Amino acid sequence: MIPRKKRRMIMIGIILLILLILAIAFIIIYMNTDMFKSSQTLFTKYMGKNVENLSNVYSELEEKSEYDNSLEQSKYTKKTKAKIEYTPNKENAINELSLEINGQVDKSNQYSYQEINLLKNEEKIAEVEYLQNENIYGLRFPDLFKQYLVTEEENMPRLLEKLGMAEEMQNLPDTIELDTIKETLEFSAEELQTIKNKYSNIISSNVSKDNFTKGSNQTIQINGKNINVNSYTLTLTKEQMNNVYLKILEEMKQDEIFLNKLSNLQEELSAYQVGKSSNLKEQFVEKIEETIDNITKNNIGQEEAKITVYENYHKTVRMELQNPDYKITLDFLSLIEENYMQLSYQKNDYETQITYKRENQKKTVSLQKTEGEETVKYSLSNMQKVDGEKANKNIVATYEDNANKVEATIEQETNLVNDFEDKLDLEEKKTIELSELEEEKLQSVLQQVTEKINKKLEEIMTNDIKQEDILEVLKVVGIKQDKEEIENNRRNYTNTKKSF
Repeated sequence: MIPRKKRRMIMIGIILLILLILAIAFIIIYMNTDMFKSSQTLFTKYMGKNVENLSNVYSELEEKSEYDNSLEQSKYTKKTKAKIEYTPNKENAINELSLEINGQVDKSNQYSYQEINLLKNEEKIAEVEYLQNENIYGLRFPDLFKQYLVTEEENMPRLLEKLGMAEEMQNLPDTIELDTIKETLEFSAEELQTIKNKYSNIISSNVSKDNFTKGSNQTIQINGKNINVNSYTLTLTKEQMNNVYLKILEEMKQDEIFLNKLSNLQEELSAYQVGKSSNLKEQFVEKIEETIDNITKNNIGQEEAKITVYENYHKTVRMELQNPDYKITLDFLSLIEENYMQLSYQKNDYETQITYKRENQKKTVSLQKTEGEETVKYSLSNMQKVDGEKANKNIVATYEDNANKVEATIEQETNLVNDFEDKLDLEEKKTIELSELEEEKLQSVLQQVTEKINKKLEEIMTNDIKQEDILEVLKVVGIKQDKEEIENNRRNYTNTKKSF
């Protein structure tokens, strides 16, 4: 028989082992599940996940396919056809027009050829050719004259000087690196985590735990699908909500992550002679101070305001802010073959919705505004299918209101090739080197060119496209122009042309 003292030591050891196992299990459960966590902790957790959701959507929008990336180092041909369909007016000449572009591109060897044709009912009514061979650039209007108007890149300053445009153009960069500007605004994973923690903590540390409540086993609808969720709600008076909002704004005003992004963007834009007269960081701070001032002046009211986050399998699927004046909803739904985000703002009979949706290879971004019974919607969709060396892309831009619809469709077919069957060479073509012409001769050539182009444009506008048809479509999509404005634009163009 085991002595009583040893039995007692064994029992103590077993109890300690059980407690240790329970402690480890509790830590694992606490870290990996929502058990034992307060409503305040879970509200903060799922509110913070909105930052990750937005970042994921942005990354998906910017993501390029492997095929698109391969075009940077490969030779390829591209056929593009663009068309506008305007309804209900089927008689509008816009519906009879289409644009075709046939191109050859070899970026690594600085070669690009583009043949651009304007067609009416499949009949060619105008054409332009653009050709780049290394540092030589050429332009030709085949139905007007046979020669290419060419210039070398190094001769561009001399040509601009002869045209009287040197002073205006001398500070412009050769190219604008959009990717560099985009990278300036991107947030690192560490920055996103810092933002999420900082602003979630501001909310949780400035309100009482009694203001948080939990709802279990609820069903909400996102993009037509029923989603089972748990909800975590922060309920405050209008005054309490504004006080939290003010603390967030005060922090944002001095947040180095945001301010550094704006400073870096300012520096990038200044390199392109853009935004030199404004300071983005100062404008950002001034706008926040203006908002703080407006809130402070109207920070009275005991009406109830709520912020609710909805969670499905540890993912935030909805954030909803509701107060007596307006309602903001941010939805996320991420499935294997679908990704969905919608931001909506509602106030009285007015609602704005911004929606992003990915279905397999198709991505769509839309903006919809509804006021009373009137609804206006803009959308842009992009779908690409890749099959070996070939890719087909379909881009559709749409404007739609209660009575009208304008839809622009672009279809592209891209093929990777080992070589071009009929590669063009400017040295083998008839050319006029503009930068080598004396000023008087240059003016004479340009005058002949502009006269022929203007005559062609007038012919097209008289026989193929009525000015009223263009004006009608512009007015429908919200580009406000009347005949007087169009005539003014035409006169301005003519005056500019004469200055050559």
